[in-house]
Amino acid sequence: MRRYLLLSLLTFLGVRLYAQQDLCATPSAQPGFNIVGPAVGCTPFEVKVEKTSVKNENYIYNYKGGSIPQYESRGDTTRATSFKYTKPGTYKILQYGSGDSNSGSGVITCKTVEVLPPPNYTAKACSNRKVEVVIPKDSSTQRYTGFTIEWEPNVKVPVTTPGTYSYTYGAAINVVTVFVTGSVGNQQLGCSLSTVPIRLNASDLSSTSIRRLILNNDGSVSVSIKAPVGATTAVQVSRNSGAFTTIPGQVTLTKDTVTISLKDINALKDTYCFRLTANDGCANNTALTSNVVCATPLEVKAENRQNVAVWKEYPNAPDFQNYRITRNLVGRGTPINVRTNTTQTDANVTCGEQYCYQVTVQLAGGAESVSPSVCVKAISTEFPSMVQNAFVTVEDDGKLNIYATPPTSGATPSKYRLIISRATSGSADFKEITTLTNALSYTDAAVDPSQQSYCYQLVYENACGNRSQTTASLCSIFLSSKSGSTVDWTPETPFLAPVNRYQLEILDEQGNPYDQVPVGANTSYSPNVSDQQLFRYRILGFAQGGAGNSYSNYFVFKKNAILFIPDAFSPNGDGVNETFAVLGQFVDKSRMIVYNRWGQVLFETDNAIKGWDGTVNGQPAVEGTYVYRVEITDSLGANFVKTGMLLLAR
Repeated sequence: MRRYLLLSLLTFLGVRLYAQQDLCATPSAQPGFNIVGPAVGCTPFEVKVEKTSVKNENYIYNYKGGSIPQYESRGDTTRATSFKYTKPGTYKILQYGSGDSNSGSGVITCKTVEVLPPPNYTAKACSNRKVEVVIPKDSSTQRYTGFTIEWEPNVKVPVTTPGTYSYTYGAAINVVTVFVTGSVGNQQLGCSLSTVPIRLNASDLSSTSIRRLILNNDGSVSVSIKAPVGATTAVQVSRNSGAFTTIPGQVTLTKDTVTISLKDINALKDTYCFRLTANDGCANNTALTSNVVCATPLEVKAENRQNVAVWKEYPNAPDFQNYRITRNLVGRGTPINVRTNTTQTDANVTCGEQYCYQVTVQLAGGAESVSPSVCVKAISTEFPSMVQNAFVTVEDDGKLNIYATPPTSGATPSKYRLIISRATSGSADFKEITTLTNALSYTDAAVDPSQQSYCYQLVYENACGNRSQTTASLCSIFLSSKSGSTVDWTPETPFLAPVNRYQLEILDEQGNPYDQVPVGANTSYSPNVSDQQLFRYRILGFAQGGAGNSYSNYFVFKKNAILFIPDAFSPNGDGVNETFAVLGQFVDKSRMIVYNRWGQVLFETDNAIKGWDGTVNGQPAVEGTYVYRVEITDSLGANFVKTGMLLLAR
């Protein structure tokens, strides 16, 4: 019903309708509205209209052709006199209504509105407190006839064409927001893209430098770079004083120090120097060139008892300050300030030890050029002399020990070996028994020095593998007894020097020192001790020249118990020979039994020393011959029995 009424109204107004026709193609001679303000703007763009002479007016703000009922059915008609466009484009505003009172006819009026996008641009911080704005020539900017860059609230700079523009800010400003607006003709449209605050970069590209250059053992180079964050750097290289060429690849710093590895070179053979080019990515800033740092190759050669380090003379004389040499990461001596002095000899080395050397060139501004770390093992052609003060001795615990001190020449205190060979005394068949590392004493647990003497020979091998001559034989002192009345010991020397003298040490049955007897150069001694049955002995030998002393094994010398048993006694009361008793030395326990000739026990006692008084059951025994049995335990616990005949005479 509504559609029918609208068609009737349009017919009444004298409007002819055709499907998809352009009602703006034949505008009315008498316009019905005007646009208040400019008809060109940028998104978002609000248009205001005012009617002139029409009545019952309606507006279609985005008319694209076709009949009015089509727009009405979609709800695209309005009586509002303003509309906001949110997308760029060219739009038609169609007004329809009745004419004024004079004409009385229907009126359709069209106006065109152009909505432009905000001009496209980018803004970024450059070094030295500068900001760069780039306005590209693209679809968003080509419809503008000019632009205005608002660097600061009170600094607006007009420009006529797209391009790259920059502005430097004062020291008091740290964060800025830049706006770019466009104009068409003399009309400033006033819109700008949304921007984020820009933090200014106060760094100076001129601070870009090589701080440290390390030459690796494979010829590659590691370059430590210091530059402002955001700076883009490239490495340039010069070979053998040639022109600098740029190595492909750039690095944009995300922190102020970074290390770059350059592997496709060999800076060990030729002279390579390096520098940097740096820019901050801003078109209006010229790339800067850094300081020059050259690689420093190093060679180290091991010679007899010394290492010689040689490096290339640093080529860039104005920047040179000194050479600093390290050995095993520890500095050696004072810096070398003369650029032409390129060698150093290290004579403080131990053969067989490895030493690593490195040269650091100190340059102006604190830069450094570091050589590879070159390691060599020290060598020597010198053979060591024999060990000194060597001797063998038997310790208190009965074990045989060997001692020595280092050679007087050719020794390598931090690393050496001692080769020990052994033979039994009197044999020339020496066999290697052990090799000690960094030790000059040894306990030979495989021998029993209380059974015989053992002889040893020693060889010293220094860290270079050079061996000394073999020492003379060192033989332990073996103490024994060749008879029941002497102690005897072997005459072979336990020292590298002859024996000067011997001393006999005597210990009692409890192991306490009893006496010390000088025996000179003798190798036998007859003990003269009457009040003890057992003594322990050992020999202490002294070397000529006071080179040391050596002990023998312990030897136990025992005396048998001494007994005297009479064969007759006369218990007649005259006070002479009244009892039959055992006299002896070293007797601990004794027992005596007396028998008659028929084997009957007449007397028995547990103290043979006290003896028998010649009575039987309190009555004098008859004269005659009797049989005795004496059982003895000596002071060492040995048991023995004596039997025999005795005569009782009154």
